[in-house]
Amino acid sequence: MRVPDDAFARLPREKKRVPAEEFAQICAEMDAAEQSGELDGIFKGEPRAPDQPTGREPFLHSFSCDMKLYKSTFKKILGFELTTPGFAEEAITRLEEQGCSRAREYYETVKAEWQREHDAQMKSVAHWYKGQCENEFERRKVKLRTEKEAEQQQELLDLLETKRQILKELLQIQSGKSTG
Repeated sequence: MRVPDDAFARLPREKKRVPAEEFAQICAEMDAAEQSGELDGIFKGEPRAPDQPTGREPFLHSFSCDMKLYKSTFKKILGFELTTPGFAEEAITRLEEQGCSRAREYYETVKAEWQREHDAQMKSVAHWYKGQCENEFERRKVKLRTEKEAEQQQELLDLLETKRQILKELLQIQSGKSTG
């Protein structure tokens, strides 16, 4: 089983807007395929019952010496490894037995690329989450400050009310002395 050396050549990941004419052509071709019945058999497979295996075993047993290996094959192995530890070793051993001497190298390349992308995503998420936490902290600080200021204002109003009452009583006492 021979995997071309450029099997994992990186394609540019730039997102480009599809021109309106090209998009219209794609839609027309999809409509034509649907009208002709070309797409009828796409989803005709038997649905998997919830208690059936997820496909690890059939995937593992599908390896043969004449099959073409793609990056997606190794991504699938990695996906199964994440959910079933030890699967990758079993799959790579089986591929090596089938004659793919570079299977481990290809798998490690795919795994390293996935890990880099995962780490970058986690770093981005951590940065976003840190910002969310800082914003929440600032909101709570402002709320606490506002509550404290409102409490101080109420205390000041209470003191002023007390002062007004005392002054009122003093005025009554003073007016009582001057008349008496």
